[in-house]
Amino acid sequence: MRYFILYIFLFLFTNTIFGQQINVAQNDAQLAQSYYQAKEYEKSAKLYLDLYEKTTFSHYFDYYINSLVYLKDFDTAIKALKKEFKKSKNPRNQIILGYVYNEMGETEKSVETFDEVIKDLTPSNAVIITIGNEFFQRREFEYAEKTYLRGREILPGEMFYNNLANVYAYLRDYSKMMIQYMALVKEDEKNVLLVENRLNALLRTDFDGSLRTTIKKEVIKNIQADPNTIAFNRILIWFFVTEKDYEQAVLNSIALDRRTKTEDDNIINFARNAAEIQLFDVALQGLDYLNTRHPEPANLNLVKMEMVRIEFLKFINTAPKLRTNGRELVNKFENILNQMGYSAETSYLIQAYAHFLAFYLFQPNEAMAVLEKGLSIRDLNNLQRTLLKVEQADINVFNNKLWEATLQYAQIIESNRENSLGDEVKLKKAKLGFYLGDIEWARGQLDALKASTSKLIANDAMELSLLISANYDLDSLDEPIQMFARGDLYLFQNNDKRAESTFDSLLVKYPSHSLSDKILMRKAQIAELRFDFVAAAAEYDKIVKEYTFSSSADDAMYKMAQLYETKLNNPSKAQELYKQLLLNYPGSIYVVDSRTRYRTLRGDYEATQEITPYESPEFITP
Repeated sequence: MRYFILYIFLFLFTNTIFGQQINVAQNDAQLAQSYYQAKEYEKSAKLYLDLYEKTTFSHYFDYYINSLVYLKDFDTAIKALKKEFKKSKNPRNQIILGYVYNEMGETEKSVETFDEVIKDLTPSNAVIITIGNEFFQRREFEYAEKTYLRGREILPGEMFYNNLANVYAYLRDYSKMMIQYMALVKEDEKNVLLVENRLNALLRTDFDGSLRTTIKKEVIKNIQADPNTIAFNRILIWFFVTEKDYEQAVLNSIALDRRTKTEDDNIINFARNAAEIQLFDVALQGLDYLNTRHPEPANLNLVKMEMVRIEFLKFINTAPKLRTNGRELVNKFENILNQMGYSAETSYLIQAYAHFLAFYLFQPNEAMAVLEKGLSIRDLNNLQRTLLKVEQADINVFNNKLWEATLQYAQIIESNRENSLGDEVKLKKAKLGFYLGDIEWARGQLDALKASTSKLIANDAMELSLLISANYDLDSLDEPIQMFARGDLYLFQNNDKRAESTFDSLLVKYPSHSLSDKILMRKAQIAELRFDFVAAAAEYDKIVKEYTFSSSADDAMYKMAQLYETKLNNPSKAQELYKQLLLNYPGSIYVVDSRTRYRTLRGDYEATQEITPYESPEFITP
């Protein structure tokens, strides 16, 4: 028992002493760091040397040497490094010694020391990578390269592709970098994702477009030299996606699928992404290939449904005078629903079909019949059922059954209080109150929605709330805002002629009203809905010139710039407008995006030079 008690006492005493030593070391380390940061290098050098002698942590030794270099006490630093190298034979100390020689201006000694490290390199994967990393961190990129190339010589089978690629990336020698990456994915296709992630990170700083050009050129060169390595095709397709060149992504995926019959999911995803940026024909091209492919894809039903959905999107995003016969699209909806049936799987098509019938073919009763049939499906989940009900309420608004729509919106909100869809429907209900002329109630609902977690809903709510506040409280007449609300209702109902007539009447009846800038914004919106982008730009220009200090001016300038950039093919005009917005409206919510667009159009981020892709029997040219 005496021995046991003595053992416990010694254990506790030792641990107490050890704990005190750790605390002292930690305090000394913090103090040394504070001296180092304050550039009091004499004090930091003394403390770091003491810490290193007590702990042998290389971290402290590095700070000790750095302190000496800053003090220009090179002799002491060199003696310490040589002593450490003699004791441990760690080549890392030789690299630091070469660094010190560099700082002294002794370039020849630095080169001799670095060359000696390379010559004496141990044939060990871990050692080679450690030495290469040390050179890399010291920004001695040429010696990092020499390390890995020497490693290939003394360690057969180890190629260090990824390590060399990183070195060449920092040297901006993108051709050599791509050679290493292509070798890496040829060695093992599982490395494709690693290479894509690394290139994606580098592309964020490719301000002159040189990396984009090199990636495309080198990948195509490798496909030409080795068409049997599928990994090269996957890198090329990934590149087209990053460039949002979905046409080439889809074409190359089709070409690859002709060989592998494994690209179904990729082609569907590319088609969806292309449709999001209104490249509908590109999207349909990919889906049509899958629809007619032999053997049939496992997800053929999904392909057929997506084709109809994208046909619908294409129809509503085409100028009315250029649209195909709406009856053709009705037949496509009917065929797919007859083939697949009304089910949970087809619920999103049911909703799109009903919307198309009501808002574009002006057949609300037929649309309601479709929705009733959809709502009778038993296995709908809550989201699917709710979306069909929302469409039902929207169609009631379209059909001027406004009180029925109000009741439906209220019921939907009650059953969706815990999700974001509830806020979306609250906004619809608030706008409906505005259409009905219950302005004060609508403002109360909109003010509550400013706190929505959805930025889009919060911004829409704030915009309409501010419009009401600026044009309702101070006006002795409420007829102007009531007329404005009516015009908005006609816009919702896709009745652009009645909306335009209402807004024009408002301008004539109240020519100097505070709503005038908002009315012009609505007229520009109507022009855009008609795909008359010249007329839309003219309305925006009128706002900028005549209502310079209104809350609509920056909005109009930004939208006008977008029109000139994306629809009117006048990038120089768009660039000038973005510049004006930055100068005249520095507090605008559009400043960040305008700055990015301005710099892009100015040429800060040059577009990739087009390179003709490799054409083979498997590659389909545009």
